[in-house]
Amino acid sequence: MRHLITLIIMATLANAQTTKSFGAKINQLGYGEQAKKILVYRDIDAQAVEFRDLASGKAVLTAPLSAPAAWEHSGEMVRKADFSALKKGLYAAYINGARISDNIVVQNNAYEGLFKSALKWFYYQRASTALSPEFAGKWARAAGHPDTSVYYYPESDMPEGWKISSPKGWYDAGDYGKYIVNSGISVFTILEFYEHFEKELQKLTLNIPESKSKTPDILEEVRWNLDWMLTMQDSDGGVYHKLTTARFCGHIMPDMDTAKRYVVMKTTPAALDFAAVMAQASRIYKPFDAKFSQRALAAAEKAFEWASKNPFVLFKQPEGMNTGGYHPNGETVKDEFLWAATELYISTKKKVYMQTIDSIPFGPHAPWWGDVSFLAVYRLADSKNGFNKNLTKAAQDTLLVLANNLSELTKNSAYGLPIFKENWVWGSNSAIANNGLVLLHAYYLTKDKNYLDGAQRALDYLLGANPLDISYVTGHGNRVPMDPHHRPSEADGIFEPVPGMLVGGPHEGGQDIKPGNCEVNYVQKGKPALSYIDHNCSYASNEVAINWNAPLVYLAGALHFLNNGAKTP
Repeated sequence: MRHLITLIIMATLANAQTTKSFGAKINQLGYGEQAKKILVYRDIDAQAVEFRDLASGKAVLTAPLSAPAAWEHSGEMVRKADFSALKKGLYAAYINGARISDNIVVQNNAYEGLFKSALKWFYYQRASTALSPEFAGKWARAAGHPDTSVYYYPESDMPEGWKISSPKGWYDAGDYGKYIVNSGISVFTILEFYEHFEKELQKLTLNIPESKSKTPDILEEVRWNLDWMLTMQDSDGGVYHKLTTARFCGHIMPDMDTAKRYVVMKTTPAALDFAAVMAQASRIYKPFDAKFSQRALAAAEKAFEWASKNPFVLFKQPEGMNTGGYHPNGETVKDEFLWAATELYISTKKKVYMQTIDSIPFGPHAPWWGDVSFLAVYRLADSKNGFNKNLTKAAQDTLLVLANNLSELTKNSAYGLPIFKENWVWGSNSAIANNGLVLLHAYYLTKDKNYLDGAQRALDYLLGANPLDISYVTGHGNRVPMDPHHRPSEADGIFEPVPGMLVGGPHEGGQDIKPGNCEVNYVQKGKPALSYIDHNCSYASNEVAINWNAPLVYLAGALHFLNNGAKTP
């Protein structure tokens, strides 16, 4: 273990800082020149915040403090100051002559390193390959999980002589499983980022083994996972739900985990999520690999056909297996049918997919792996995708209703953040990042900067503008997670965890608090925004996952490109 201290001491030092905290809650990486810039501070007897240029020492802005307000999610009384008027430079904030903030960076490239690092992290999650120092630096490691001989679980149900080869793919989270359902929304989010900023991302270099190819690096990285997903499709079109060991391994490196690997049952959600991203990929990869494009579309149609014949086959964890399920209680799979049909219609214009779209209402919530309806809303709301005007208008209205609610929170809540009460769940940081993506899509549609401001505040929260005054991204910020629930980072003997990982974030679930695991209760009842611990024991608050990093990539990358003059998608 990285920390040779007891869990009791670790809990006492939970959220330990790597540098001194001055108290003001800001984005620790900085802000674009035209961005909304908000500082949050405790309730104090003062009228204004003074901002000084650190190069000259001179005061350059005095911003009034808002009236004190309570933030229900942390129990704090806080005040805000708007310093959006600051242009390029390096600043600090003062109240009554005392410094209250970290350095405040204002520059349009503030998020360039972050989005590249968050995207490069997917390379570090590659299965079935060694990571060489040339591409992985000090986080180089041996190959693990070749997955060239995979079994069926339970083995008692496995046909004689049955096995498949299913290499490549991304490790899903802090463990070494590979999951179709979670891959679906993760792949979509990164590919949509590419669709929206194609010109900029074609030039991006990630320093991965494929960087010298003619295909953009971002697409090469996603292709590693798409190639694996294709191996999970059975000859009848069905798609296996996951590929894992029977039980989670200990905190060891990938090459040390040599237990048998299994695929588990074909499910309707897996088939539909697979169909959606393969249909999307068929369009995006066509200019670079026409054969792959054709294969992806054929696989997508075959998976949708299987799902239509097997419309409610839900995942059931087999006895003796304890790895992830990705199956929420009461799932209807209507959202998966809507999303898959939407992507397939864009690719084929076949009426059978439109019939499915017309029969399923839109969901009202920001997307996550358990409800992907809003991914269809994004596509249907975009007039370039060729849907009829009434359907497009209905999708746009649905998008703007949610975006308006988030925008109101940004304007009026005590912290000025687009966060709903229901966002405090396992993976709360992903929920907040996806709220930011909702707001970006509304900005693309309307060009109303209020939505862009809300997206900025979502990223601000993830990078330090939160009650714990930490950035939730490893390696990016003044006070960052150092002990995430991530097996390679825990077992590699390197002090710093792999950079660019968004940890799950605070909430009151406390699912990891139990004998032999997180034995000290870090949950603060009634204060979900404070219920977090930076310790590898906390898979409920401090694990990492591909579906959490994907919206971080998009959010940080989009703001970076927009700050630097990219055309609005």
